Amino acid sequence: MSSLLLCLLLAAPTAEAIVRQADRAVLGENATYTLRMTVERPGRAERVVEMRGWKKGDDLGLVRYTAPARERNTAYLRNGDSTWLYLPAGEKVVRVGPKQNFGGGDFSNGDIFRLSLIKDYDPTLVGEESLDGIPCYRLDLKAKDRSVAYDRVVYWVRRDGTFYPVRADYHTLSGKKLKSLAVSKIARVGSRERPTVLAMESALETGSRTTLEFLAIEDDVKMDDRIFTPSALEKGE
Repeated sequence: MSSLLLCLLLAAPTAEAIVRQADRAVLGENATYTLRMTVERPGRAERVVEMRGWKKGDDLGLVRYTAPARERNTAYLRNGDSTWLYLPAGEKVVRVGPKQNFGGGDFSNGDIFRLSLIKDYDPTLVGEESLDGIPCYRLDLKAKDRSVAYDRVVYWVRRDGTFYPVRADYHTLSGKKLKSLAVSKIARVGSRERPTVLAMESALETGSRTTLEFLAIEDDVKMDDRIFTPSALEKGE
């Protein structure tokens, strides 16, 4: 390691501190939000779904479809290590895994409900580099166990003091790249500026892409834990 790189790494925040800051870049500790998901597939029409979401801490999350009408009230719930899907047409709640696709797109359930990267991965600060002219920290994240969606994540985070995520590449244990995430469109949504667009592209299927755009966010919202239960999921509460 060169003396210059060593000095830069010594002056930088720790890997854990960078990831903790990045974890809260889009959504804070507690938040409600409105989200639009656009799924692109080669040779098919775009699929657009709008949703309402609730997040409480690192372990509780709920997303409920609001449009289109035929999918309204479809919902996903995360409570601790468990995730459920509610299908209103069949009036049933089923348990789903973190590696399954969320809503037929390129994000997995783990991507949507991975409420804390620092909880699931051990990060190492590799160095600094620029992506599209943006100075970034580059980190290597290794999964703490095989239950999470990906074994390894290469993660770029802005080093301008905002700690906004810029890009993430997701890999298998053998090193095969599965997906790439680009985080963009810094805008004031809710009470502060934040990244508002997350675009996930498959590395296995050319032209397969899913974009999440945050349309509205309300931070520091008080929520009752009872909304994050399977019974409330089925009742539409």
